[in-house]
Amino acid sequence: MDRLATSVADLGRELDKLACPAALRSSVERWQGDCQAAMFHLLNGSDRPPLVVVLGGTGTGKSTVVNRLLDAQVSAASVRRTFTSGAIAICRTVGDIPPEWLGLPHLTATPDAMPARGRPGTLTIVALDRPVVQDACIVDTCDLDGDQPQHHAEADRAFRWAQAAVFLVTPEKYQMTEVLPYYRMARRYGLPSLFVMNKCEEQAVLEDYRRQLAERGWSDTQVFAIPRDDAAYEPPGGGNLASLRTAVGGVRRVLQSQPPHLLRKGTANRVRDLVGRLQDQILQPLLQRRREIDGLVSVLRAMNAPAPGVDVSPLTQQLQRHLQEQSILYLMGPHRMLQRARQVPKLLLGLPRTAWDLLVRGRPPGIEPPLQPTSPAPPDFPRILADQFTILQSRIDDLLRESLGARQWLNTCSDAYRQIKIDAAEAASIAEKELAELKLWLEQRWHATPRDTAILQRLLRALPGGQTLTKWSEATPYLLAIIVAAHGALFGPIDLAILGSFSLATWLGEKLSNEVTSRTRLTNRQIGRRFADLARRQIDSVIAWLETQAPPANELRRLSQVADAVAESLGQAGEAE
Repeated sequence: MDRLATSVADLGRELDKLACPAALRSSVERWQGDCQAAMFHLLNGSDRPPLVVVLGGTGTGKSTVVNRLLDAQVSAASVRRTFTSGAIAICRTVGDIPPEWLGLPHLTATPDAMPARGRPGTLTIVALDRPVVQDACIVDTCDLDGDQPQHHAEADRAFRWAQAAVFLVTPEKYQMTEVLPYYRMARRYGLPSLFVMNKCEEQAVLEDYRRQLAERGWSDTQVFAIPRDDAAYEPPGGGNLASLRTAVGGVRRVLQSQPPHLLRKGTANRVRDLVGRLQDQILQPLLQRRREIDGLVSVLRAMNAPAPGVDVSPLTQQLQRHLQEQSILYLMGPHRMLQRARQVPKLLLGLPRTAWDLLVRGRPPGIEPPLQPTSPAPPDFPRILADQFTILQSRIDDLLRESLGARQWLNTCSDAYRQIKIDAAEAASIAEKELAELKLWLEQRWHATPRDTAILQRLLRALPGGQTLTKWSEATPYLLAIIVAAHGALFGPIDLAILGSFSLATWLGEKLSNEVTSRTRLTNRQIGRRFADLARRQIDSVIAWLETQAPPANELRRLSQVADAVAESLGQAGEAE
């Protein structure tokens, strides 16, 4: 039995470590209370008077019978039903009540607070010098069948901690279904029990009650009767109030005379029921939750975030076209070279006209005006990202609702689940921030001189007469193109200038294009990476929420092992008997 007590204590400590979900919290709290009661029965000695708990339904007169047993107005009684709100223990001295009994705070009643009514969640102790409490402590309780669930929980708790019980019924309620299971449990736990019919008016009802008890294994017990005050009925000798008072005071002798193996058997049955309730109401539901959570987590971790669907190239195409229009090597490049070569003789013949057109029109004849950048409305990138993130959240919701357990958790923890959902505006802000940086870069590059034009200007400065040409070229790249074509003497044969520009234009043109393309790809990658990080953060937050719905698998495994150790101790205790 000592090893059994140690195993039960370990089991209670393991359960205390678990972070159980709110749905199972009431079952865990009830089990913990029953575990404390089982530990009390395993470790309690017989140095104190036994605690005799009075149990009954609404209106059976529990407080009235307690007062009549004590011959004092100790417990508040009223014709109103459900009057007692908490357990009231009447004893000779406060020290007769074990400090940990009932697992609730103890409150000693003062004389001015009498008669005591009791408080929910508190054990009220009344010290009273009466003969009946010399060898027993009487505990008045709430109703077993009250309309308030808290009252039934208070009465059930008192029964679990009781060392003896007095079951109180009336002719109207002796067949009430709420009290019948406690007859069976009292027999199973070896709990000395007294059966009393209050407000009795005829012997036939008392005999019927006795037959009912015999059918439930209490054939050898005596039934006491307390007549109604205005009734002409008088119970037979040995079954009246005086006999009940003597029987309550003799509970201690009954417990001391019981064979030790019967007491150990009853205590072992308490522990066996405790382990069974743990398996059925706590451990198995938690294991089932853990299996569902592990399956959902594996799917969530494998879930791919939807593609952002953002390509900022429409925003950079205008810059690329603008840089080409400002590039001298583009004008001298392969795409325009044949047309420009055909225009050279005409330019040479009509040079005065060319100069006039340069002054009046701003461009020589035969040269097309620069292409004007078009500005079509770009896509709404923030809205696209917000929609894609909403799609991801919808996929997660659909996955959770496919699971029966997760659907229940969503219904019971809807507020907590809404709090972990990231606002889609955060996805939209990704595009807004990246596009703002891209816009700043575009503005800087829009007003910059193309690299090929800058290189050619530096080459011109190194040639004879190049300073004058450089000043002209700073006005417009088109003017520089005409100068290069019209003044072949400065550079040598124009064919060499044209042919030499092929390789240089190709290299610098590609570098110019790659610079814009690289910046475009960088922005796209940045948007994709940040969107993937946000999606992963959303998935991780859902996984973290799921993990709170059940303890980790290793903790449940440890709890199962300790429960198995308790079952093994029960088996060894049975073999020892």
